[in-house]
Amino acid sequence: MFLPRRSATTHRITRDAKGARSDWHRSGPLSPPQPHASRTENDVDSVGQSTDTARDDQPIVETADLITEDARRALQAPQARREVSPVRPGRRHEAVAGAAARGSLAEGPSRYNANNVSTDQENPRSDGESAVRKERREKRFAQRAVLWSISTLPRVKKCGRTTNGNEGDGKAAIKVQGGVAHWSGFCSCGSIWACPVCSAKIRATRADEIARAVAKHMIQDGGTAWMVTLTARHKKHHDLADLFDAVANGWRQLMSGYRWAGDKKRNLPGERDKLGVRGNIRSLEITYGTRNGWHPHLHVVLLLNDETLEELTYAMVRWDKTWRQWMKKKGYEPSKEHGVKWSKVTTPEQAGEYIAKVQEGKGHVGNEMARGDMKAGRLGTLAPFEMLEYLRTTGDAAVVPVWHEYEKATFRRRAITWSRGLRAQLLDDEPELSDEEVAAEEVGGETWALLPAESLTAMRRVPGLQTALLDAAENGGFSELVNLLTAYHLAYELGPDAPAAANLT
Repeated sequence: MFLPRRSATTHRITRDAKGARSDWHRSGPLSPPQPHASRTENDVDSVGQSTDTARDDQPIVETADLITEDARRALQAPQARREVSPVRPGRRHEAVAGAAARGSLAEGPSRYNANNVSTDQENPRSDGESAVRKERREKRFAQRAVLWSISTLPRVKKCGRTTNGNEGDGKAAIKVQGGVAHWSGFCSCGSIWACPVCSAKIRATRADEIARAVAKHMIQDGGTAWMVTLTARHKKHHDLADLFDAVANGWRQLMSGYRWAGDKKRNLPGERDKLGVRGNIRSLEITYGTRNGWHPHLHVVLLLNDETLEELTYAMVRWDKTWRQWMKKKGYEPSKEHGVKWSKVTTPEQAGEYIAKVQEGKGHVGNEMARGDMKAGRLGTLAPFEMLEYLRTTGDAAVVPVWHEYEKATFRRRAITWSRGLRAQLLDDEPELSDEEVAAEEVGGETWALLPAESLTAMRRVPGLQTALLDAAENGGFSELVNLLTAYHLAYELGPDAPAAANLT
């Protein structure tokens, strides 16, 4: 069923397979209301260990063509290339050289805070990242608003909508930190899979942790790192949960048997010892193709200390053969062009982005939105949150059962996993926060305004108003925030850090 196209702020009513009614607002361009205008309300670890063995008795040279060209060039290089990560906005430039020498990233705010808290205190509008931040925030908040109606997860339905009591009973606050505004006092779901707002914050934090860990391994300890991508053939009729299990168990096959661990009784070393494997960090990434269905693939950063051309080449071939044998047994044998691909890590940040990148895709879906192509199978490959964007923009209810399958299959699965003891070894026993704790962590800052429950309810009735208030505070200051609150008849209390009333215009 395709829903008719309507204006960008249309109130949408849909029915699920059982006829249950749900409604939600599509967000669009925000315009001030007319006077007296009426408004309508609208992780189980997926990777483990096993004892099964996949044997490989074929000579290396017979399947050496399976190695990617990037891997081949890196193997043939006389010396592993080690680069210091480029300076990123939000980091202290003068600390980069010293940090590299210590084997860590430069001091400064986390990647999340760097993207959400400007370092320009005097004029936040001069921040070069503000336009990108504004666009991302508007899109993520709008996608989360869609989830309030369609999600099957109670925590996700409350995220950014229900207050948590931190700012007083039923209240939420607008705070400003370093020229960037944000909300405080709302519940967070902490879902790295299903929530576009929490996922961005969690993955940014994880990317920063991984980058610092890989920096210590590569720069301070002199190790090397490889990015390995493992894929499986998939068809439209394959269930996502079954594909998840096949990929997870395929990884167990690689990490088991004497070829990996060696044979102590016969005093035979395995790949783990020959390559000096320090550990690995891995993540599951998912996309959805309207023609071929779900496509889960495993991303692994493998940290090595003693790699040699011969042993690494042998490992590459053995991994590819073992992976293909397992996937063929389960009915997901990859094509020759896919399977297991290796490429060398050149910067620590590259590893962090590779493992923890946000599941938002490349934005290509916008070109296809108006055509209603979900059932026709012409949308190509979508990242999970691109499916929400498609639904938000077109109202095509065909995506809803697909999203529900995604929520069910990813529930309680771990998205990012470190091998045992590796995180503590590389991050000096730095406490590890859960996804829920990372998402709930407050940025802090000056409290400009407190909104009571009735104002928050009225705010949710206007698509885009939740982010528009933040934009007003960032770009127009306190006076512009007050003007917008007044225009929408939203009651508020002055926060303890609000600028003096004399400064209002």
